[in-house]
Amino acid sequence: MGLFDKLFGGKKPAKPEKVTVETEKGAVYAPVAGKVEPMASLPDPVFSSGAMGPCLGVWPSDGNVYAPVSGTVTAAMPHAFGLLGDDGVEVLIHVGVDTVEMKGDGFTVHVKKDDHVDAGEALLTFDRHKVAKAGHPDVVMTIITNADDLASVEAVGAGEVAVGAKLFQTA
Repeated sequence: MGLFDKLFGGKKPAKPEKVTVETEKGAVYAPVAGKVEPMASLPDPVFSSGAMGPCLGVWPSDGNVYAPVSGTVTAAMPHAFGLLGDDGVEVLIHVGVDTVEMKGDGFTVHVKKDDHVDAGEALLTFDRHKVAKAGHPDVVMTIITNADDLASVEAVGAGEVAVGAKLFQTA
């Protein structure tokens, strides 16, 4: 281990390969693999109340987070991403609860604001152990932030899901 590795925490994770997602109009897909958590039982009242819009969480099986839609990155922070889908849906991906307090420690961002991404393209890799050590739940929440502008938003994800499984259908 060199001096820079000691100072800056070692090598950053490489960007994971893109996951193939068969897309359909109006669908929003799981950004991580794991167990779906309904909105009402999420461990953060801002999200569980629906204040930001319809939301589902996924308790991740690993620390790779992928784009849930094809579109433009509107925000890229270590713990959260905004996306404007090519079909007009606005999606917020929020990794963990109160993880903003970690100031990016344990998070490697693979995209930047204004990038165009395809559904299934890696956005972030995060260290689940660092999140747990910091005392934060690592649930990854997917929020439809412009639901009022859409004709309908239906949460369809449940149980164990793979990256790219449908979480929402919008119209």
